[in-house]
Amino acid sequence: MFYKMRDKMKVVVIIVVVAMLGGGLWAALSYFFGGSQQVPAEAAAVVATVNGQDVTAWDLYQVFMNQLQQIEAQQGALPGRAYEAVRYQALDLLVGSLVLNQEIASRNLSASKAEVDAELQRIIDLFPSEDDFKSQLQAAGLTEDVLRSQLAEEVKYDKLTKEIIGDLPVSEEEIRQAYEEVRTSHILIRPEGDSDEAWAQAEEQIREVYTQVNAENFAQLAEEYSADGSSVQGGDIGFVPRGATVTEYEEVAFSLGVGEISEPVRSTYGYHIIMVTERKEAEGEEFEAMRAQIEEQLRYAKGEKDLLAWFEETKGAADVVIMDYQMNGYKHMQAGEFEDAVHYYKLALEQTENNGYLNASLGDAYYELGQLEDAIAQYKLAAESVNDYTLFAGLGDLYKETEQFDEAAAAYLRASELVPNDIWTQLALYQYLTDMERPDDALIVEERIQAFQARQDEYLKQLAEEQEASEAGAETEVEQDAVESAEEIDGDSDPEN
Repeated sequence: MFYKMRDKMKVVVIIVVVAMLGGGLWAALSYFFGGSQQVPAEAAAVVATVNGQDVTAWDLYQVFMNQLQQIEAQQGALPGRAYEAVRYQALDLLVGSLVLNQEIASRNLSASKAEVDAELQRIIDLFPSEDDFKSQLQAAGLTEDVLRSQLAEEVKYDKLTKEIIGDLPVSEEEIRQAYEEVRTSHILIRPEGDSDEAWAQAEEQIREVYTQVNAENFAQLAEEYSADGSSVQGGDIGFVPRGATVTEYEEVAFSLGVGEISEPVRSTYGYHIIMVTERKEAEGEEFEAMRAQIEEQLRYAKGEKDLLAWFEETKGAADVVIMDYQMNGYKHMQAGEFEDAVHYYKLALEQTENNGYLNASLGDAYYELGQLEDAIAQYKLAAESVNDYTLFAGLGDLYKETEQFDEAAAAYLRASELVPNDIWTQLALYQYLTDMERPDDALIVEERIQAFQARQDEYLKQLAEEQEASEAGAETEVEQDAVESAEEIDGDSDPEN
């Protein structure tokens, strides 16, 4: 089941065309085999070359948007200041992707129609029917041709991986252990603190429970005593493969037979009593059918370190020339080469006027060089250009560091004004002003915090009233249904009917 689930996850990745094949190593490649696109003339500008091969502004924009959407889907909207880092990450992915494509070409690796057909069929077989597969593909806004292109690339990358890591040995015992799973239930007693006394009390409690436990009352005692979420399922945490739990738990769980109960086991989480309820042994038709796939996955896992080392070495040896001034500035900032960063950020600003975030980046470079007045000048330009609270907060920090407290307070208050519904920022700004001994300014922020809390209270009150009204309406409807049902019964029992 574990390996089938892993296959299904892989299908999901392919279907949505995330372009993160091979655990992220083959990222961004879809933009080089997705077919021709109508590209605006200004987007054809070259922003970098990799061993002489161009990366255009359009390539970078496509991967940047892909990265941004993925990050914001997980973390929420990013501030404008973060876009530069995401854009550089996108460029780095493109560089890595081109290096891999060039390596594949130099080794004459290809994907035959038969190989792609086999990969496609493997995916189709994971759906209830071919029609269901096609409907899911259509729902994702994809065609089979696009998916086949993606699969062809994956076949080539798999071949490249095999050439790099070689034929690493995988033992029969390793294959069997990777397949085996145990289903366990446990009772967990957590210590109330990290002291020796707390751990001793937890051990005393678990041993008291252990004197009572047996297979018949295990679930009941887990519901009563266990200190984690599995207690509501009688301690059941389902099937687990090796490597999915802490070592202390795993070693005991895999040593038990079905129905056996362990003595108390200490882990970083506390003390466990473990009972195995089912075992999935490495035998039978399903195991034999999965054997080759498990062996391949184990070989890849063994070779992952060497693969990544090879990739970093190959990428580091590539002749990468970055023409984009802002990306060069960011690159030098990360390397601690701040004078070079200043040089490139200035060039970027000559190309792009009124870009507040570029001004802020230049200000950061000046700050690292200890040129605080130059940093303040750039942050002032940034704040004048973009109404972004992070820029005003950064400007406030610079003023505070240079003991220009009136200016710092004004910048912090402007930052506060721009984010009336960001309670954490308001609290931080309140603390900054308090630390600067600016009680009148801190009071303004305090009032904004109180106003926010009042809005939240009103919102929660409104939600409660709506919920109450909804429940009252539901009760009225039930009562009306009951009345109508009673009337129908009375009508049916009328002797004249």
